[in-house]
Amino acid sequence: MDDPDLHHTAAKLAHMLAFHCVRNSSLEELHAGVFPSSKTGDYTDVKVVSPYGEIAWHRVSRMSDEEMKQLSEDIVNRLYTFLFCLLTSGEPDRGIPLPQNWSPPQMEASIAEMWHEERRTRNDVNDT
Repeated sequence: MDDPDLHHTAAKLAHMLAFHCVRNSSLEELHAGVFPSSKTGDYTDVKVVSPYGEIAWHRVSRMSDEEMKQLSEDIVNRLYTFLFCLLTSGEPDRGIPLPQNWSPPQMEASIAEMWHEERRTRNDVNDT
């Protein structure tokens, strides 16, 4: 079932969802700020200084639990709004801007497997 139109539509939707519902979410606030430079290139020379001592860069969590919760809720709300409007109104006539210079999307095996697993389970039940 290799339908080029279906792949094109899925790719366009993936870019729209990622751009409008994830990239332009509160993730932008977490992305703002100064990112450290590394002379070694692998960040083994970068450390965060806290009142309780230094933390190696590779061990530092870049987000708190509260920030992760807020980000997840923001993304869910944006996805819900986007999908609700798309399903009730279709694609806007003026078109939705797409991100520029992004790589084409690739199938994520762990997600695709959920559908394959469900289909196998349904077929097994139907065969009995």
